[in-house]
Amino acid sequence: SLKNIRPYEPKYDLEYDSPEDYLLSQWSTNPWPYLYYRVLMACYFVFMVFYTAIVGTLKAKMLIMLTYWSFYILTACQILRAVNVWHYIQLKNRNHDIQEKLKGSRRIKCQWLLYNLSAGSAPIVTFLFWTIAYDGSGVTFINCSTHGANAAAVFLDLWITRMPMRMLHMVHGVAFGLVYSAFSVCYWYLGGTNQYGEPFIYKVLNYGESPLKAVYYIVAISFIVAPVIHSMFFLLYRLRVFLHRFLKVMDRRHKCDTDIKEN
Repeated sequence: SLKNIRPYEPKYDLEYDSPEDYLLSQWSTNPWPYLYYRVLMACYFVFMVFYTAIVGTLKAKMLIMLTYWSFYILTACQILRAVNVWHYIQLKNRNHDIQEKLKGSRRIKCQWLLYNLSAGSAPIVTFLFWTIAYDGSGVTFINCSTHGANAAAVFLDLWITRMPMRMLHMVHGVAFGLVYSAFSVCYWYLGGTNQYGEPFIYKVLNYGESPLKAVYYIVAISFIVAPVIHSMFFLLYRLRVFLHRFLKVMDRRHKCDTDIKEN
């Protein structure tokens, strides 16, 4: 009856039902290979954080760049995911009830938020750098790692992890864009400069000479590009889940056919 139809409830929050969806690969229930993968990813990004700080030419100006805001979020996400998988394995080894121990875990919620932010920002940062910010100074290891390997990592991870996505979590990416935009305005207003001594962080955010152009870019990236990127990742996530279910069904049919032939 119509009385039994539950109204649609948009899910903006980070509540979840199955903790293992955040701690395992889509393609295996064995956590050890996934842990090795998570540790490897975390080690690479931690290494790059120190490498860019020591070898890079931006020095303290790194902290004002959208690239490194996104990169540090991605690195924090990789570290937290490795820690969470390790904790999950320890709980399993001690025969704890995973649902009871990890349901509502703040670390998993934080992991999900960082995942949404990094998955949304890494492709945008990569695209904007190579199309707008790149000055033709040459392709370097740092450029490729912070504006290429980051996007490749989140895309690869999308196909390996069991992490879910929610369409309405696009608000996280929008909020991130607005927070950085507000920071860039404050930085400009207080007289901050970029690595070349110019009174803006990026040329497209030159509030002194082209405020309307800057606002246009902020609105376009925060309210159009970010939601589109999130929607694309959401569709790829649904495709991953579909392929996994399809392959499971095909595997069961194959086993049934084999059993029938043997009998």
